[in-house]
Amino acid sequence: MLSKNALAVVTGGSSGIGLAAAERFVAEGARVVISGRNEEKLQRAAQTLGDRALPVVADAASQDDMQRLYQTAVDHFQCDVGIVVANAGVSRQTPVPETSLAQFSDVLNVNVGGVYATVREALPFLARPASIILVASLAANQGTKNFSAYCASKAAVVSLAKCFAAEFIGFDIRVNSISPGVANTPIFESLGMSEAQLMQWSNVIPMKRPADPAEIAAAILFLASDASRYMTGADLAVDGGMSGISPF
Repeated sequence: MLSKNALAVVTGGSSGIGLAAAERFVAEGARVVISGRNEEKLQRAAQTLGDRALPVVADAASQDDMQRLYQTAVDHFQCDVGIVVANAGVSRQTPVPETSLAQFSDVLNVNVGGVYATVREALPFLARPASIILVASLAANQGTKNFSAYCASKAAVVSLAKCFAAEFIGFDIRVNSISPGVANTPIFESLGMSEAQLMQWSNVIPMKRPADPAEIAAAILFLASDASRYMTGADLAVDGGMSGISPF
């Protein structure tokens, strides 16, 4: 499905959806660069991916780090970047009265500013054609108690995908977003959610289970590949039916 020896860059690639996407790219014959802020986690992830993967410690919300990430990628693999997956993100589960403006801004800085920097700094290093996938969330279109910053940030990501698609359409660069629902990823552990809470959420999913990260990665692969060559500016829901089917 991918061009032979395509080069993909995946931010937030040390675990969860990002790592699953990197694994799928490697399985399809691509080379992949994964980035994140935790060097130890990145090295472990890279070991599982093999010699077609390169780990680079980088903060997605840092313009300098993103420039260095892409320069390192093209220098190491001696080719331009054909696929970008802007996956790095954070979440915070707090009520509005307990969420300061600084905390709200921190989430937006990573989830929106990080996506913007990831895409902007990629432009000089992109192959043609190229595909950019922004990882948003079901939360972009649903108000969720105690997740105001996260929901707002993911709505912005969906909007950015449409804006980028409009701006880059004349340059043979496609941009789409993907909106996963509940998935078995470390972000839920970081929120302090128990397995019982996750299963409670699962009960309102029409398919009655959270997604496996590999299922989200399969959709990312589709958007990265020529199979979706007539798609740009779209948001693909991969949520077990949550956005389209009433639970009642």
